[in-house]
Amino acid sequence: MDMTRTHTLRARARGFSLLEVLLAVVLLATGLLALAALQGALARNSADAKIRSRVVALLEADLDTQRSTSYTTVASLGAPITATNPDCSDLTVLNAVEVTACEAGLGNLTLTRTVTQYGGLANGSAFGAGAPVAPSKAEFKQITVTAAWTDAQGQARSANMSTSLSPLALDVNNPLVDNNSGNAPPKSPVVRQADPTTAGMIPIALGNGDSTAASNPTPELVGRNNNQQLVGTKFNVLTYTPSGTMAVIQQRIETEVLKCTCQYGAGGNNLGEIYRASQWPAVWTGKRYDVYIPDTATTAPGQQYASGPKAGVSQSPLCQECCRDHHDNPADSTNAKFDPEATGTTYQKYDLNGSNQLVNAGNTTSSTYVDSCRIIRVDGFWRTAADMYSRQFGLLETETVQGVQAKTGLPTTAATTAYTTYVKDYLKQYDGTSASAPTNAQSMYDDSARGLNNPATITISTPSTTDYRYLHARGLYVDHLEKQARETLAKALADKRAQGQCAAGSSTLPDCVLPYLPFTTVNMTEIADWDASDDTVLAVNTGNLLSLNPSQPSGGRAYGVKVGTSNNTASVRTSNSGVAVSSIIPAATDKLGDEPLVSDLQAYTVGGATTPPTGDEFYIALSGGGTNPYAFYVIASDTGECVKPTSGNRRCSTNSALPAAGSIRLEHYWQETTIATAASTVLGSVQCTYNGSAVTIATNGQNANIDVPSFRNYVVTGVTGGTGASIGLPVNDTKATETTTISFTALPKNGTITVTLAEQSGSPIKAVLTACTATKQGNNYYFETGTWTKSWLAP
Repeated sequence: MDMTRTHTLRARARGFSLLEVLLAVVLLATGLLALAALQGALARNSADAKIRSRVVALLEADLDTQRSTSYTTVASLGAPITATNPDCSDLTVLNAVEVTACEAGLGNLTLTRTVTQYGGLANGSAFGAGAPVAPSKAEFKQITVTAAWTDAQGQARSANMSTSLSPLALDVNNPLVDNNSGNAPPKSPVVRQADPTTAGMIPIALGNGDSTAASNPTPELVGRNNNQQLVGTKFNVLTYTPSGTMAVIQQRIETEVLKCTCQYGAGGNNLGEIYRASQWPAVWTGKRYDVYIPDTATTAPGQQYASGPKAGVSQSPLCQECCRDHHDNPADSTNAKFDPEATGTTYQKYDLNGSNQLVNAGNTTSSTYVDSCRIIRVDGFWRTAADMYSRQFGLLETETVQGVQAKTGLPTTAATTAYTTYVKDYLKQYDGTSASAPTNAQSMYDDSARGLNNPATITISTPSTTDYRYLHARGLYVDHLEKQARETLAKALADKRAQGQCAAGSSTLPDCVLPYLPFTTVNMTEIADWDASDDTVLAVNTGNLLSLNPSQPSGGRAYGVKVGTSNNTASVRTSNSGVAVSSIIPAATDKLGDEPLVSDLQAYTVGGATTPPTGDEFYIALSGGGTNPYAFYVIASDTGECVKPTSGNRRCSTNSALPAAGSIRLEHYWQETTIATAASTVLGSVQCTYNGSAVTIATNGQNANIDVPSFRNYVVTGVTGGTGASIGLPVNDTKATETTTISFTALPKNGTITVTLAEQSGSPIKAVLTACTATKQGNNYYFETGTWTKSWLAP
């Protein structure tokens, strides 16, 4: 058999059978049909997506329209808006529903809007459909907009969107953006809060519906336990629109005024890279504070000195900015300065010698010096601002209670009215033509017709260590006006006058000027230095406690000691160091205009006893404890408060011959401060509210710690001086009313008793959070403000 031939025949027989061809044709046809169906589905889905996107845009636009209108006009549609086969040849004549139908290729489209009002119920715990039960109750409106249409397959389709609107956000008197910015960007959101004006604040109306007021100064403390130091003063300057019990905050200028110990060369490369570059001063532009930018690129003068905080000194962290930036080139007449009204003609810094006297810093490479700065938050960053300048300082008449003069530290209504009129009359002299302040501030204040120097005399009928009288010191501060601020003010006046407004001498002129001026009036009662012309007649407290109770301030608090007359004089320095209260750096920080004093006095007449006391004296030195404890003594029927002079120990003037048996009672040796505590610890199970709803607070990130009001409690641990000292148990322990009495078999004549206090076991005592509010960032809620229960203030 021929094997080769057989193989060839078999090879020629290979190929596709008819069945295989038929199967291939069927598979190909099936695939083509599926592909055609897929393309049809894609076309239909694309058309459907186009329709839905147009419809969603219509719904969003309708909701935005409702958000931007007055709350009272937000209502359901009386009838649906329907577009049926609209003529799409001219879209400009169609309504929004018809335009959407044309763009989406729909023959029929219907829009409905349903608005449901919900009001607060009587118990305030929930909302119910309908108006609130009382005008004071909250309310909101729920809006739902729905679009309906028929698709290409004849299927009914619909889409809806909802939102809630509050009258607080949409009332025509409370716009969603700051209307002070006019029609040009940037726009800023409105901040609302309860009326920010509290006791001791004097709001000044700005004429455009806004007011401005500075919050009462509070202390800037650093350190822990017994090592806390007072290093500066904090306050806010608010511009706001009053609205009943609420206020729309237009501008908040966060301010700290500090005293620092600096050293040349301690900054520069010793700081993180972001902190090395010195900045020009933050100056008023006519509408806000901003960091000055030279017309010609020039390095800020502080860069060459590489100055920073001196190592090992307990002081504010913001001294980094103060030491680095607060330098001027006196020869530079072009650019803005930190101290543009300095009297010196050469650059100079000063240090304190052993007697706390200012002496020239030795060099600009390594010498130590003291400085005082105003620090303002600008766009979220703390910046060293141009210096504060006192244009006037004075005492305002305080309230009479049940016929007794000066029984609170709050100005009378008449004094407040007269003072606000005075401020406006003085400031209206600015017209943008001069950087300097008008020089007649004090003479205007002293004009008898204004009634600002009342009362001529405060009368204390009977000497008494418990009959306290209080004063209120007020400072008017206006910045030096840089070029941009002057131009802004001048242009605003010119624009108004072109419309026949703001004429010189007109009653409306202050309203045209004040919104463009960098001024504030500050409650200086706890900051000023106080001094009695005769401290044997009038006992005056000279400590700077920066008490948080402006109705009973510690500064200037006085009582009658014996029959006679005495003046109580308040004094402050005219620039930064006059506002910054520091337990580390006393008095002025430079000799370039920072050291002059301005003052005002109040006369007292003390009546009663016919024979002045002629007893001996002793002294009390207090070590540790609160900022400024009070000390009282009792010797038989002789009782009095030991007065703290400007410097040195407390002086106790008696009506008795010493040595003699007696006792000392200590008060106010506690201290209220704040302690940063983990949010998870503080909040516990308490939930904060956000827009009226309870929310859970995030305990990580930027709000990991919350400043908790805390009570530092002290106890007497030792006594030296005197004879036979016996320390009694504290009365009302752990309370602000706590006292400790120390008895002696003999109080020394002209001798000093030293009392040592230390922080008590269990201190500090933290306040309990009873309510709080939150802010929202992303998906997290963070602690904003809290309501605290302070056990130490309870009876």
